[in-house]
Amino acid sequence: MKKNLTQEQLANNLQVSRSTISSWETGRSYPDLEMIVRICDFFNVSLDYILRNDEKIVRKISLDSRKKKNISRFNNWINHFYCCSIYIIFILR
Repeated sequence: MKKNLTQEQLANNLQVSRSTISSWETGRSYPDLEMIVRICDFFNVSLDYILRNDEKIVRKISLDSRKKKNISRFNNWINHFYCCSIYIIFILR
């Protein structure tokens, strides 16, 4: 959907920098899912419209989701290890 905006105008509306808009346009980076929803609202298009027309964004969102899941698992493992270590130290005293 065209609105004939400059990068600066769009950046102001989305509360990001002009260089962020430029990076999205050139494919150097991609917005996160929350920002994609804001973009859809701004241009009055569906999320489906955006995602079905850009496989790179879909791959990025999928990758980000897997990374977050892995980080969460790692944090859980660290917490478990920490708690077990504290318990063992307490018992051995």
